Amino acid sequence: MTAWVPSDALGRRILCGTEYATVRYVGSVSPTAGIWLGVEWDDPQRGKHDGTYEGTQYFKCRHPRGGSFIRPNKANFGVDFLTAVKGRYGLNDEQDVQHGTENTLVFGKKPVEFVGMDSVAEQQSQLNQLVDISVRECAVSHAGRKEEISRTCANIRHINLSKNLISSWETVTAIASQVQNLETLNISENKMKFPSTSTSVSGVFSKLKILALNQTEITWSEVIIFL
Repeated sequence: MTAWVPSDALGRRILCGTEYATVRYVGSVSPTAGIWLGVEWDDPQRGKHDGTYEGTQYFKCRHPRGGSFIRPNKANFGVDFLTAVKGRYGLNDEQDVQHGTENTLVFGKKPVEFVGMDSVAEQQSQLNQLVDISVRECAVSHAGRKEEISRTCANIRHINLSKNLISSWETVTAIASQVQNLETLNISENKMKFPSTSTSVSGVFSKLKILALNQTEITWSEVIIFL
């Protein structure tokens, strides 16, 4: 069976095990059968070549041994923002809640306790109270369904999105546009690209006070255009 590959896989950030990479090629690799992903690893020591295999160049790498071919089923293309939030704060859909078991979460400095089979639904309702969210290293790659963040987490002010799978500035604005009072945003350690044409993001970052961009491969001069 052929593994599923996103239609926009080229240029996407992925996880393979614990290693981060960028997809540089999607297609066949002669003489083998099936679809391969040509990836450029963040850690070039993980790779085997520069994108050339058996005399054919399939993609390019900055490091002579920074690339590899992997099967699509080895690649984790990430999750949407809210899925990561629910997973980080113990609210994912697969959580097994036993009747009579007490569960306590801390939102800011306030402990909230729930008891019984309805605790997951009760906890999810408390997402609206979250002010400071950290989903660092949670494989966030996209915003998710339109307006879902604003409906579910209306009071967010601070977001740590560092070291995820965000590959474009459009994803950042798609998330930020749903957070009306966003004051702090950390998107460090996401290797991103800016759109080739300017898009209107008026008001999206109007209340932003702190923006962290470490190790993103983008420049402040680029960012200022979009703020």
